[in-house]
Amino acid sequence: MTGRRRALWASAALIALLSGAAAYRLASKPWRQYAPCAAGEGAEARVRTEFLSDAPPEQRYRAVFMYFARGFLRHVAGLSRVQYCGAGSFNSYAINGLEGFARTAPLLAAWMYSGHGELIQDPLEPIDLATILKTGILAGVDPRSRDYWGDIGDKDQRIVEAADIARTLWLTRASIWQHLTEEEKRRVTQWLLPATRAATPQNNWILFPITVDLVLASLDAPANNAELTARAHRDFEKYKRFYSESGWFVDGSDGVDFYNTWGITYELFWIHEIASDFEPEFITRAIADSATLTEHLISPQGVPIMGRSVCYRTSVPVPVVAASLSTPPEAAPGVALRALDSVWRYFLVHDAISDGALTQGYFGPDLRFLDRYSGGGSCQWGLRSLVLAFMHGAGDRFWTDPPGRLPVEVSDYRLEYPKLGWTVTGHGSTGEITIEIVKNAEVINRPDPYTRFDELLETILRRPMRPNNYRVKYASRYYSSAHPFPVPDGSATP
Repeated sequence: MTGRRRALWASAALIALLSGAAAYRLASKPWRQYAPCAAGEGAEARVRTEFLSDAPPEQRYRAVFMYFARGFLRHVAGLSRVQYCGAGSFNSYAINGLEGFARTAPLLAAWMYSGHGELIQDPLEPIDLATILKTGILAGVDPRSRDYWGDIGDKDQRIVEAADIARTLWLTRASIWQHLTEEEKRRVTQWLLPATRAATPQNNWILFPITVDLVLASLDAPANNAELTARAHRDFEKYKRFYSESGWFVDGSDGVDFYNTWGITYELFWIHEIASDFEPEFITRAIADSATLTEHLISPQGVPIMGRSVCYRTSVPVPVVAASLSTPPEAAPGVALRALDSVWRYFLVHDAISDGALTQGYFGPDLRFLDRYSGGGSCQWGLRSLVLAFMHGAGDRFWTDPPGRLPVEVSDYRLEYPKLGWTVTGHGSTGEITIEIVKNAEVINRPDPYTRFDELLETILRRPMRPNNYRVKYASRYYSSAHPFPVPDGSATP
């Protein structure tokens, strides 16, 4: 920590100590409610062993699904929130619980949608997925419930989570939506609709209201469907101005990063899945092109990670899996499964799961690289690659075709992306992939540590005070799959 930074923190701490009562009101829930993760490794060791075995793919991925399903049930708080362990965010404790529910629910819903079953006869306890999701959603949207998620306002985190709640309802429409009373449908609709009208940051957030609008229109919810669809078209026209090349977009002021995999291409897939006549040429081409680019960023030896929100890392293969779901498939099922397998194998080996959820870091928990907007449930966006995998039904070619090979397993390559400002190089002999960001200086940025002083400030202020580490995430010249920036010694070696 620099002397200037230490002085600033010391001043902040002194001010907080002198006005403790005011500081405590900065968070709507006590900071100490965030619980550390359990130390046991029994479940993690079991799922890792089974997944890394030679068992058929469906069996291996069922083990992963069950791990996260049990984690969801174990951490349910009330009816509509899932309070996973770990560090808090600058959102409230209640919002963190909404994230835990909303970001895991689509995995359970996709499992049901593709015919894997609504009632799971788990040896530990039967799991009734439809009842769990229905009960949680109805409690979350009911203002009279103690488990109410709260009203949605401008630039509200609930806008993001509303998109996942909407897609969960769309996936389970035969099991849940069609069996709701008219009053229950009205309450669900009234909670979701403000998400379609609220102001959003000018980045990937623009896509979330579009998803909600199209879900409500497809469900024939108590609303003006023509108005919903027209608004979605207007919003999408605004979003298209961020298009860059190869299916990827500039994500607001942060520039280009892996949000294109786990956030943008994922949302485009769902928009097309829900409303196939909505901008079909643009969206299908963007998904296919994004899949081609993403294939060249995945190696069995890792990913050349850069940018923010790296705890979503297990969803890097989303575009490739999404392309395998198109008609006809834009990515061969064997290649899509290879991309998915490579990423999940890599991160399971590197301890990316704990206590029924994904860890808050790149490998294990690592608060140097956990963004301040991320809490215990935030990293469950990393399940999005599994959500799309389980859109493939039992016995589908995705699970049974012979494994394909990734581009780096076939040959060397050097790809220029002038609009993105990237040069991507694959080394077939080693499996290493590098991203060169050509506008950046030839420097290696070292990350600031998360210190005990930062932890003390968090205790006083009840707010995350983790280092930003923006330069490490975006300003280095090279990012390598062989030496990702969150390596244990804190280096960022290209």
